[in-house]
Amino acid sequence: MEKTRSIHVWLYTVLIAGLIAALIWGFTASKSANALELSNENQYNRAYHELVGYVDNIDTLLSKAQLTKSPAQLAKLSSDIFRQAAEAKSCLGQLPTSQVQLDNTSKFLSQVGDYTYVLSQSMINGDNISQEEYDNLASMNEYASSLSETLSEIENRLYNGELRISDIKNSKGGTVADAAGNNILEDLENVEKSFEEYPSLIYDGPFSEHIENRESVMLKNSEDISQEEALKKAEAFLGADSGNLIFESLSENTAIQAYTFINDNNDAQVSVSVTKKGGFILSYLDSRAVNGERLDIDAATEKASEFLQKNGFYSMQNSYYEKSGGIATINFAYVQDNVTCYSDLVKVRVALDTGDIVGMEAKGYLMNHTERELSATKLTMEEAKEKISTGLEVSGTKLALVPKDSMREVLCYEFKGAFNGKNFIIYVNADNGREEEIFLLIESEEGILTI
Repeated sequence: MEKTRSIHVWLYTVLIAGLIAALIWGFTASKSANALELSNENQYNRAYHELVGYVDNIDTLLSKAQLTKSPAQLAKLSSDIFRQAAEAKSCLGQLPTSQVQLDNTSKFLSQVGDYTYVLSQSMINGDNISQEEYDNLASMNEYASSLSETLSEIENRLYNGELRISDIKNSKGGTVADAAGNNILEDLENVEKSFEEYPSLIYDGPFSEHIENRESVMLKNSEDISQEEALKKAEAFLGADSGNLIFESLSENTAIQAYTFINDNNDAQVSVSVTKKGGFILSYLDSRAVNGERLDIDAATEKASEFLQKNGFYSMQNSYYEKSGGIATINFAYVQDNVTCYSDLVKVRVALDTGDIVGMEAKGYLMNHTERELSATKLTMEEAKEKISTGLEVSGTKLALVPKDSMREVLCYEFKGAFNGKNFIIYVNADNGREEEIFLLIESEEGILTI
């Protein structure tokens, strides 16, 4: 009897100790969770506060930009706007806004810095800002002012405790009304709606509207082909190695829509993408293992050139290459009238064990290829050479069409040479003598690349 009572006492003790431990653990976990939630909320508030400050600064700087007539001053203002816009986008990205699309707001922040930078470069190069460009600055200023005012109103409500940013995250995909009793989601949606009438901007920069809506130059007048026709194109491209290709997907909402087919075997997977317009080979990849390197880069380049000729890519010139995992990836650009058109780019992957072609990517070529109307240069090669630094020991010169960030092509003289033990390429505008680009050549056993 005494023994049974002792066992009961021991069991009760263990249960009580377990209950106390559970309560302590629950209290500690709850306290930790609350501390974590408070820390997250503080981080969100900090990011939002900084976002408001950056947008307010953009508003002020845009007002100043409309008044300056000095290229140096506009360059300084545009640099400040570019930096403030980049920081604003970073802060926006730190907020838990996945439940509300802020694409237009983000686009505005990208364009405002980019656009003012392009204008400053124009002034530095001696061009005047047109009335249309001043009108665009004024329009951007109005949108920045409106955005600043709206964000500040939300910030005041955050400080007053009416809103909590973390409640966006905690609503877990619910409706606006589900967001913990407040309407911060609705407020952010209203911010986005304020940009619905934001005008399209066409200018010489990477965020210009014409780039986002760009279509393939080569394919735009081609007829659509069916999935069955695309399969035949893929089989013809692969030849005897086509095997049993099966349809995988049709890419949509892209500049080049394409059917993709795959063929799995025991050793690797082969995939081929065929454009929906025109039925051209967009890309090809064979993921087989490569056993060693028996070919040098010259032999690999010859194999790649033969492959391009066989598949209808004529007048192609190799430029840079990279070696990795026993595969050489070689870049080829189209040449027209002795002018290298770098936009018309095809990348070919060559296995260095056998020389087999194990990959190709032709998006650059298919997006840009056309027969250009190449005008005569206004500067001679010697006149253009006078525009570059005398420190460059020039070893090679040719004409090239160089793509800018805006996709605009500029006819340039390409000067390759050495400076301080390193190799560089300088591109000089063949019409006005401006330095368009300077690249450092990185040459090693792994390849030749530019930065």
